[in-house]
Amino acid sequence: MASGVRVTGRGSVAFGFIVCVEAMVSACSAPTMPAPATPTPTTPVAATPVAAPPAPPAGAGECALIPEPGEPVATVALSDRVDPAHAPRPSNDSERVLFRQLYETLVRADCRGRIVPGLAASWRLEADGRTWIVTLREGARFSDGTEVTADDVRAAWTRDGGELRPHVNRLVQTIAPAGERALAITLRSRRVDAPMALAHPDLAIAKAADGSPWPLGTRSSRIAPADRATEGVASVITVARDNFPAVRFLVAPRDPRDLLDQGVDLLMTRDPAALGYAATLPQFQSVPLAWLRTHVLVTPGRSRSSPSLSEEQRQVLAGDAVRGEARGARSPFWWQMLPECEVSPAPPRTPTAPTPRIVYDADDSAARDLAERLVGLGRVSGPAATAFLDALLPDRPRRAFQRAIGLSGAALALARRQGADAGYVMQVDSQPVEPCRDLQILIEGSRWLEPETVVPLVETRLRAIVRRGRSGVAAEWDGGVVIAATSDAR
Repeated sequence: MASGVRVTGRGSVAFGFIVCVEAMVSACSAPTMPAPATPTPTTPVAATPVAAPPAPPAGAGECALIPEPGEPVATVALSDRVDPAHAPRPSNDSERVLFRQLYETLVRADCRGRIVPGLAASWRLEADGRTWIVTLREGARFSDGTEVTADDVRAAWTRDGGELRPHVNRLVQTIAPAGERALAITLRSRRVDAPMALAHPDLAIAKAADGSPWPLGTRSSRIAPADRATEGVASVITVARDNFPAVRFLVAPRDPRDLLDQGVDLLMTRDPAALGYAATLPQFQSVPLAWLRTHVLVTPGRSRSSPSLSEEQRQVLAGDAVRGEARGARSPFWWQMLPECEVSPAPPRTPTAPTPRIVYDADDSAARDLAERLVGLGRVSGPAATAFLDALLPDRPRRAFQRAIGLSGAALALARRQGADAGYVMQVDSQPVEPCRDLQILIEGSRWLEPETVVPLVETRLRAIVRRGRSGVAAEWDGGVVIAATSDAR
């Protein structure tokens, strides 16, 4: 957390913030680390064969969390609920970790955004600059030992009638077999250097398994039968691996400090209490991951020409408002750089007085911190507070944020869809695998939203708490991690 004058009680939300605002000095800043470079789109050119580079072993090189050699990770703590019904597409950070050990995409994006082989061994671009001929690796198999064919990939992406599933259709225009192990895939995005969209977790390959809630993946790992989920949520999940020791995943949606006391080898968290507790335990070390989440403020009816927060104001907000590691959101912002992305224009709206509240995801602690601080900011006076409110609420009275409310599930989706509140604090990926797809999803859930009116606030990141003497874990572009040996090909 940032140093400086603060009021840490949850009821006193304004004083410490305004002290920090008035100071506008570096003492209010959170520590920073350079983020990986975002891959940039390229202009279509004539077809050129693109050879797949060799895949680095899991946990090796610059993407390794711990570069020194050590014993393999045997127990991983997960602090979010895990539901096999979501597989292979994760809905939270814990599912992202677990599912990455079971399910593959055709290609992977490593921690620097470089495309390396996944289920596919090679790929080449056709003359249209959008269709890729992708060849599966030799001998690819599902975790039950059955062969993976081009038809299996197509079946994973389509419905019974052959129509692409909605989440696939946002990334893929067409897919057709081009042989027993090859596919012709036309992507909606135009990149001639690498098929980045194929690394999106929405395109992970799986097929239903008889008698199990867990779909089959194509890695050399699988859910042990003894640890099937109960009522859709598991507390202990054991991933069995060919020729390697199993990895146990402890799923405990409670105080993450309890997980550290249970002998785990790896926990990824941004909880300040857990990080502080781990710092007192000599058997653990803390490793920062990339800045991967950006929290933004969206307000219905905001003018496109409205001013935004300055870099200094965003840094102050990060240092004083958010518990846990945070920094001010840094430009450029991907949703402002997608001129060719097709999104539906916002429909006309009849101006009405919004409900005077700011809504956030109840499961997002950073969003809660920001929403509560913005409410507190509207209750104080002074030039610093006025400067913030002029940027945040240029088209609303300063008391538009009278209260903060956390919602989840269907209630949250409904609130965002209706757009009847004064504002919403949302979380987006800082460096999405396919930005256009993420923008379309964002706008589909809030049809009143215009990308030009999104106000970036802060960025957050996880830290990996790793038991000393353990290694073999590699980070990937979207924040997922791969544990050594679970990614070995079948």
